[in-house]
Amino acid sequence: MATSFQLGGYLMDTRRGLALVLPLFFGLILFTFALSTAPTTAASPDLDATPTPPVASSEQVAAARAEWLESSHSDTYDRGVGANTTCARCKSPTNWDPQADTADLSLDCYSCKHVPGEPRPELVGGDPVSEQDWNNISCEICHEPIGGSYSTGIAYWDQLTGMYQQVNSVMELCAHCHEGQHGFEVIEEQRASPIHTGWDCTKCHGPHGSPSACTDCHNPQEGPGAPEHARHPDVNCTACHDAGGLTIHRELDPDSKHYDTYIPVRFAHSLTSWPSHDLTTDIVCVRCHHPGLTGASQVDTSTGCSACHPDGAMWNWCTNFTRNPNPMTTVSNYEQGE
Repeated sequence: MATSFQLGGYLMDTRRGLALVLPLFFGLILFTFALSTAPTTAASPDLDATPTPPVASSEQVAAARAEWLESSHSDTYDRGVGANTTCARCKSPTNWDPQADTADLSLDCYSCKHVPGEPRPELVGGDPVSEQDWNNISCEICHEPIGGSYSTGIAYWDQLTGMYQQVNSVMELCAHCHEGQHGFEVIEEQRASPIHTGWDCTKCHGPHGSPSACTDCHNPQEGPGAPEHARHPDVNCTACHDAGGLTIHRELDPDSKHYDTYIPVRFAHSLTSWPSHDLTTDIVCVRCHHPGLTGASQVDTSTGCSACHPDGAMWNWCTNFTRNPNPMTTVSNYEQGE
């Protein structure tokens, strides 16, 4: 009897347990099925986690720094006269003092005008920065620091506001210093160029300042222009391919990287050898090869006006150039001794 009772009790307990568990089991199955068949909806942007900007790895930072050290951006110290905190606006933005008395004066061309051969006048105001404290154009000017590294995206550090300005392209970033400052019109030239249309600066120039040359992409010994390229070994590519009508001269400064070559020149701080960025494949040979006063065909070997106009004489206008109806005087009163 005892065995029968225990068995009966066991059966009773089992049935009671199943009665409790089975509804829960089938309910879980129905809930899972409902989730799997429910329509999927996009998450609200407000609920999305804030994305983390891509951060440069230590290898990427090391490679960028190695390229930067070979560039002019790593050595911009201004050894001029006066408070170089003014020139630091572009040359070393984190050293720029926007509150200095000369912050705006430094952009006025007349501030630095001086008698030829005499020192540049000193711009009074602000404290000069020593070379030891000069920061050059360092990583954080174009990349926001993140932890012990930098964002791989680009932005421009605005020393005036103490904040980063977002930029939409590399060209917009470079334009902060390379456009409209002291005659530097690189961006304007590039946008006007019949070739290389729409290119960003880093299409030719290394993203961290490594030097570039036309021959990085173009082989002057190939193509229809190869014979003329061979005949002009001392001519910068942009002297012939300039579409902007820049004057061409022969660089005679032995300290210039363009020494003893024919190259366009423009006023950028001063008359400066300038590889044009406004380029074309249409070549106008008479820019350098044109008749002189004698009527004989000649090569202007000095690439200067004096080849045809000795001592500044201008008896005849060079028909190769458009005449300005309101010309500026070419010889200053100072040079005339007046």
